[in-house]
Amino acid sequence: MNRGPWLDDHPDGEALPKKLRVGNPSSGCIYINGAVVGQVLTVHIDEIETEPFGFTRFRGQNGAMPGWLGGSGIGYHERVVQIVDNHIIWKDELKIPISPMLGVVGLAPAHTRWSNVWAGEWGGNFDIQEIKAAAAVHILINVPGALLHVGDMHARQGDGEICGAGGIETGGKARLRCELSERPQSMTRPRITDETHIMATGIAKPAEDAFRIALSEMILWLEEDYGFARGEAYLFLGQVLEARCTQFVNPTFSYVAKVNRKYLPQRI
Repeated sequence: MNRGPWLDDHPDGEALPKKLRVGNPSSGCIYINGAVVGQVLTVHIDEIETEPFGFTRFRGQNGAMPGWLGGSGIGYHERVVQIVDNHIIWKDELKIPISPMLGVVGLAPAHTRWSNVWAGEWGGNFDIQEIKAAAAVHILINVPGALLHVGDMHARQGDGEICGAGGIETGGKARLRCELSERPQSMTRPRITDETHIMATGIAKPAEDAFRIALSEMILWLEEDYGFARGEAYLFLGQVLEARCTQFVNPTFSYVAKVNRKYLPQRI
């Protein structure tokens, strides 16, 4: 996955680029041979390699910090940073470890068209930090060939993506593997798995509805795959659920609901 039309070159020819030019660049759409409507496409993320620089920006107002009556009181700010030895050089005395992720992993919707700032049942602009190396994203296929697109790479992102442009937006390369499978009967929204957790996602507005969607999806998952009665699943999640809003500034909000595998019985 290349950087694409991502950052303008610095006018003085300096090593660092100047500024973000377009939002959420992605590679694709990628036609997946053998993919048919009703299946699930699993995108395994084997590795992510970032470029040696990144960018973040706050325009002065967004969904996390609205400017209802003018400016937010913070104003416009942007920063270009170097990435050296797997650390973001925030300033000389402050280096932050990178945690590379893909903000966008999506398939084509069945009947509508959306830009890469949106997410939904088709995936898209999740901005969920768990979509990183060694994770897998599972999305329902809506059109023949699935039409996968991936991008919006971040070197790191805090919860809420409060700046709007990041996280540390960056380019780079991602090595992916795709797998086709039959749709679980209960699956209605994208899911994420890794070595330690199973994760349900909810994309909606307001954020409360995004949480409710993710919670409902997790209940259905526990019922179908792990043998929980629905009421027991709800009580169980009351003890072990990990959930948070990972993205608060796009047109819709992203919620992830997680269960650690160490609490799960063997799959049925």
